[in-house]
Amino acid sequence: MRGVIVPLVTPFNEDYSIDFAAFEEHLDFLQKAGVHGIFINATTGEFTSLSVEERKLLAEKGRELVSSTFYLVGTASSNTFEVIELTKHAQDIGADYAVIAPPYYCPLSDDALFGHYSMIAEKTDIPIILYNIPSCATPLSVSLIKRLALEYSNIAGIKETIDSINHIRDVILDVKGERKDFRVFTGLDQHFLNTLILGGDGGIMACANFAPEVHLALWKAFQEKRFEEAFEHARRLAKLSRVYSLASSFGSAIKLSMKIRGLSIKPVLRPPYVMDGEEVEEGIRRLLVEVLNV
Repeated sequence: MRGVIVPLVTPFNEDYSIDFAAFEEHLDFLQKAGVHGIFINATTGEFTSLSVEERKLLAEKGRELVSSTFYLVGTASSNTFEVIELTKHAQDIGADYAVIAPPYYCPLSDDALFGHYSMIAEKTDIPIILYNIPSCATPLSVSLIKRLALEYSNIAGIKETIDSINHIRDVILDVKGERKDFRVFTGLDQHFLNTLILGGDGGIMACANFAPEVHLALWKAFQEKRFEEAFEHARRLAKLSRVYSLASSFGSAIKLSMKIRGLSIKPVLRPPYVMDGEEVEEGIRRLLVEVLNV
């Protein structure tokens, strides 16, 4: 698995129920765009605001609808046994990968995190993508990532949502350097090209929900060694990533951007998240006009 992977938003109706019609329409849009993977129950998908039953239902519906790309399911929880349950479910429905962030809320040592991931890896067979997101959970150190990758063959890669080129460099050199099939993805749009240059495998990036053409153009140009063109697309993504600083949450930034681009997702977030108002929406609109000419 390599390339552009989309951490999917979860569409909601005004009453906060899941909007399955919009879910299907968005998956169709992304697959027709040509993305390389779809990631259900991601941070961008507000997975912490979903019940276990809803997460399983979304994973099942997505599996029915995703036919032309790799299919990833987020199975993180602060409860190790719940992660195992969700990961077994992802395996049973035929997902290609489970994506697992560390337990959130409680700070944990490397040994505690190793025990958490070891239990999951030993009780499931599905390939696992670790998910390093220090802004929301205990960071995964390079030494821990290496220990897990060398100990468990089904720990297949990592999503790095970390604003540190040095960290990504060290994971690629120290972990991928010893295990060639270990996949390294950035979770930040602005680090997509950097990650590829260092030897990474792609990105799992939220702005691809509404601008997949930019990510795909960068990927294609880089693979074909048209580097000046790749640089230009990287600059566009760097500007586009400012959308996150304009809004109060990832979800608000992405759903407002989708609204502005005319996509079917309603600008609705489940509490405790709130949608930003007209002033923020106008700021995002100006950014999208500048970068995407919308």
